[in-house]
Amino acid sequence: MYIDGFGHFAQRTFGPFNAPITIFQGENEAGKSTLLAFIRTVLYGFPTRGRNEYYPPFRGGRHGGHMVVSDDSGTRYMVERYAAARGGDLIIKGLDGTSYSDGKLRELLGHASKEV
Repeated sequence: MYIDGFGHFAQRTFGPFNAPITIFQGENEAGKSTLLAFIRTVLYGFPTRGRNEYYPPFRGGRHGGHMVVSDDSGTRYMVERYAAARGGDLIIKGLDGTSYSDGKLRELLGHASKEV
């Protein structure tokens, strides 16, 4: 996972995460909620400005980033989102460079909503 600019994170890489479940732990104000908000933002889009989930980049960088997700067969995809109108600019690519539509992301998420 790479955060270009989101909250207090700028040009930061996290991972790789190889376990089916990853737990983030840390002191208060370490950035756990910011990481969760970043993951939700990349997967579901940027919230409207002024909402609690909006984390503009405080330390520079372009607002957004990317992460790699896997499907059930282990095929990996890069999901990238940067701030723009209507939830942000979304790019989904296979690691071989193949481009996919946003329908692929819905498929990878099992059609789960942000609220799940």
